[in-house]
This record gives sequence, C-alpha cells and structure tokens, in this order.
Amino acid sequence: MPKIRILSEQLTNKIAAGEVVQNPASVVKELVENSIDAGADRITIHVAHGGKSLIEIIDNGDGMDRDDLLLAFERYATSKIASVDDLIAIRTLGFRGEALASIAAVSRLTAVSTPKESTEGHELKIEGGTFRKVEPHSPEPGTTISVKNLFFNIPARRKFLKSAELEYRRIVDVVRKFALMHPQVEFILIHNEREVFRLRQEELPKRIARLFAKEYEANLLPVEHSEGDLQIQGYIGNLNLVRARKAEQYLYVNGRFINDRLMNNAVFSAYSALISRGEFPFYCLHLPLPPEKVDVNVHPSKMEVKFSEESRVYQFIKKAVQDGLQEVLKVIPNFDQFSPKTYYTEPAIPRREAAPAQHPPSRTETTAAPHDNAQQEIPIHFSRKVEQATWHQRADRFTERFDEEEADRPLINVQVYQLHNKYIISQVKSGMIIIDQHVAHERILFEEALASMQSNDWKAQQLLFPQVVELSSTDFSVLLEILPYLEKLGFRIKEFGKQTVMIEAVPAGMRWGNETAIIKQILDHYQEFGTKDTSIQSKVAAAYSCKAAIKSGDALTQEEMRHLVDRLFATKDPYHCPHGRPILVNLPLTELDKRFERG
Repeated sequence: MPKIRILSEQLTNKIAAGEVVQNPASVVKELVENSIDAGADRITIHVAHGGKSLIEIIDNGDGMDRDDLLLAFERYATSKIASVDDLIAIRTLGFRGEALASIAAVSRLTAVSTPKESTEGHELKIEGGTFRKVEPHSPEPGTTISVKNLFFNIPARRKFLKSAELEYRRIVDVVRKFALMHPQVEFILIHNEREVFRLRQEELPKRIARLFAKEYEANLLPVEHSEGDLQIQGYIGNLNLVRARKAEQYLYVNGRFINDRLMNNAVFSAYSALISRGEFPFYCLHLPLPPEKVDVNVHPSKMEVKFSEESRVYQFIKKAVQDGLQEVLKVIPNFDQFSPKTYYTEPAIPRREAAPAQHPPSRTETTAAPHDNAQQEIPIHFSRKVEQATWHQRADRFTERFDEEEADRPLINVQVYQLHNKYIISQVKSGMIIIDQHVAHERILFEEALASMQSNDWKAQQLLFPQVVELSSTDFSVLLEILPYLEKLGFRIKEFGKQTVMIEAVPAGMRWGNETAIIKQILDHYQEFGTKDTSIQSKVAAAYSCKAAIKSGDALTQEEMRHLVDRLFATKDPYHCPHGRPILVNLPLTELDKRFERG
C-alpha cells in the first residue's frame, strides 16, 4: 500500500473549515460578507446561545436559482472571480469560494433562496457536508441561511468554544464592523429572541452613536484627505472618546476591515502628543485604494492585507489624522467626566498619638452621598480603613513573615519621602527602597476586594442622584457578567432600559460625581487584562483596584505614606501588583557606596 494517499472531499472540507470557521463569529462574518456582495441593503442576524445552536442570516440580496444554490456549496465555487486578473483586482469581500462549503461541512445547514423578480424559490439541506435534499420553496426574495449545531460532528472543536456570552460578544463585534463600514445597509441583530440593535440606513455619525452611545456623535472629528491616488475619509474621536483598551479602532481598506499593526500605529502616532501610554482613541476610517496596490489574498480570514507602498500609505494616514486633530482644540474634552482621576476618598488618618475613640468611622458604615465634591472636607486618598496598628506592632508581624528579607523592610520610625508625587522612599537596613505609590495601593485594594467578595463586608453608600449610563452592546454584556461581583464591592446597579443602567450606590468612601467614568474604566480594564487572571473574581478585583488606587501625581502626607507602606507590607505579596508589575525597588547600600567610589 502506498504511504501517500488522496484525502476524501469530506475530510478536506473539514480541514478547510478549521481555517475558515474558527467560532460562531467567523460564520457570521462569512455569511454577512456574502449578503453584502449580493447587494443586500437589509440584513437580519438571528443567533441563539452565542451562535452555538443557531446562526441565521436573512438578506434581501440578489438570491440564487436552484442550480446556483447547489453549486454555491461546492468547494472553490464562486461568482466573484474567473481568472488570475480578477484575483489581482478584487473588489468584493468574499472571493475564494471556501466559506459555504466549510460551514456546511461542520454543521446542519439549511439554505433558502429566491432570485429577484422570480416566482420560485428553493430550499437546500446539508448535514455535515452531505447533501440531503433540494426542493421547491415558497418565494422569499433574497437568501436565508440557517446554521445549526456548529461543530456537531467535530466534538473536539466544539469543546474549545468559549462560553455562550463570550461567543455572543464576538458576534456583536463582527456585526459592528460591518455596520460601521456600510451605514447604507440596515442591520438587525437578535440574540436569544431579544433584539440587540436595529440599525436603519443613516449617516455614519448617527450610526456610530447608535452602536456605542449618544455622546459619541458630539465628540467626532471628520477626516477627509487626498494625495494623488490615495484618499481617506471617516471620523476620529476627540479626547472625550479615549478609552483604556483597544476595542474601538476601525480601519477599512476597500470596504474590508483590516487588522494591520503598522497602519493602526500610524493613527496612534498622530495622537502621541495628546494621549498617554495605555490610552486608545476612537477612529473609523476608510482607505479606498486601487486594487493593484493592495493584496487581500494573504490570509484565510481576509483581515490582513499587503500594501505595495507601505511607507507611503503609513505617512498618508498619519498626516490625515494629524490634520483632523487640529479641531481638537476647538472641542475641549469634559475632563470631569472622562479623564482618569482619583475616585476614592476617606477621612484623614489620625496621628499616632490620637486616642482610639477619635479614629474616623470605618468604611463599612453606610452613608448617603451628596454629589457636590466642594462640600466634602475629605482631602485624603485612601479608599478603605484597616485596623490602625503602630509601626512597632506591624514590625513584629513583618518579622514573622519576612525574616529572610529583613534587610528590605522599612525601619521603624524612619522618615519617609515622596519623590515627584509618584514614589515613596524609605530607609531599610540594607540601604533604601523606592515604592511606586499607585501600584502599592493597587495591591492593597486588590487583596481587600478579594476578601470583601468572600465576606460581603464592603458596604454601599447611596447616591442622592442616581447616575444613568448608556453602554455599547459589548460593554453592557460585560457589565451584566461581572455585576454580582461589583455588588459585593458596594456598587448597586440595575438595568434601566436597552443597554442602559442606573448606578444607585457606590462603595463606601468613593468620591462622588465620577460614577460613569469609573464604571467604563472598570469595564475597559476587565476586558483588556482579564485573560491574565485565573478567575472572574480576580479579574473584577484587579479592574476595581487599578481604578480605585491613588494616582501618580497625588501628593501624600507623612502619615499617609506611612499608612500606605504599613498596609502594603501586611499584604500577601507586597512586591508585585495584580498584573505582575514590581511595586518596589531595593537599592543596597553597597551599590550606593560603589557609585560614590567609597571602596
């Protein structure tokens, strides 16, 4: 028997499906591309259980007759290219003829189609790549494709799908990308029989507002630039739309969403003087190029392209965005609502000689919260009280836990110093340590938040004026996922309409008036860094602590710095923040002596 054999068509289709069909969202992507290529101006997407049990795409496009319907599900069957020259001049979203065959190979698929102005429709059923039947069907203009039980015949692939909620969010992301590029197309998305959004034909700024939040429309800056055969148009966000995660960056080439690191960097470079590291602007830009100047046939997902004049395109995009940002000076951002701030406050820490009865009340007491910050006589930054122990008492605990690292512990009653309102410097037996005040406080709050989730001892303070927050579909879904854990921290949030919530209470000690900003930042942080944690509790705790901690630039008194260091060394890991960043740097005396050439 020969060692080399020809694989069966059924097996090759399943192998091809592994490249094209990665999850339910990739099925939605391929089918919506076909609908748009067919000239549809209304597309309805029904999904159930994150697309695992059902994905149905209904369009009013050109439709197919019986023969075309049968051919469409053969591998490498396409109406979009016929020669090598066509491949070089691709103007459609799909073209390879692999998608429908690949999807049919790993699902139970039903396709119903009727050509325009025809009085006869047909229905085709395929199960696991095997054609079952084709028969006449009542005429329904356009095409409907239903995909059920994705990967039913490949259990190993189905096992690696994520939760239904996460797969649903991936589908929302895919549909959003199409909706932003094609505002002339109506999109309806329904998940588990609940309408997520219904987008009518409209101008791009209004569509952006419908997909994200109403505030977006007022914070968009137009971009329109041309240079020879290059042109670009679309919108960028002013500083009010800067977020703490990569999620709202949309770059299209010839109507196709692309994920190109270099070209995205061109946009970020244009913003470099306006935003900080870890901040990401909103943009939705379309770059129509002559087909011969871009190769879209370099990746199965068609989300990566190659440019024949990469450097020129990079500089062109950067210049166009820089020109658009000239308007940013005319649209001053509302920093009270959007910029990162210190969101937490607490009564000043008493001096060590004060009697215990004079200590301020514990944060666990519930209070009512007025919104006028100016009325608050609470200048201090720390967000939660812990039992006030003297440095001598703490030192005994340090000795028990850190005997082997005694030289790295702060000395008792030694003066501490703040450097540039950013770092805390303290003398230790071996030399000196430098502590990053933000990540130190972040570690403290992280462990306290985890403990609170177990004991529910973190109380809420009622807002006199509840805050209504409008969210995108993705953010709304994420908030519902983590809401039980936020409630354990003291947040009280309830649904208040479609993709809208009302914040009624916040953790005791939280500074008032910034509830919308901190909720959005927690959501950003959770989605950006969540995969690095092992549990949803730790993800939420890390997101909360990062946004609640004192900031770089906050001035601290001696007592505040001592209290911070005291609490830091009472944590389980005083050396690393929840994301693994170092909290302190030890500079040994021997190193200092060497620097000063003291032998």
